[in-house]
Amino acid sequence: MKNKELQELLDSFSDGNGYGDPEARKNAEISLQVLLAQGQQKTGSRLNWLTFFLVVVGLLNVVILALQLLGK
Repeated sequence: MKNKELQELLDSFSDGNGYGDPEARKNAEISLQVLLAQGQQKTGSRLNWLTFFLVVVGLLNVVILALQLLGK
């Protein structure tokens, strides 16, 4: 749903779509900024989880390597 709202706002800024009221343009720009910020927050959260899982996998690799070296 957010993608649809974002696309509609982006389309409203295309050539030929004028705003008669400066307040309406300001409100649209603020809405656009809010939607973009929410998207960035969601992406950042996903990247944090991905980083966490990569650290866990890296630690498991270290443990496995240590066990292999101790087994020789």
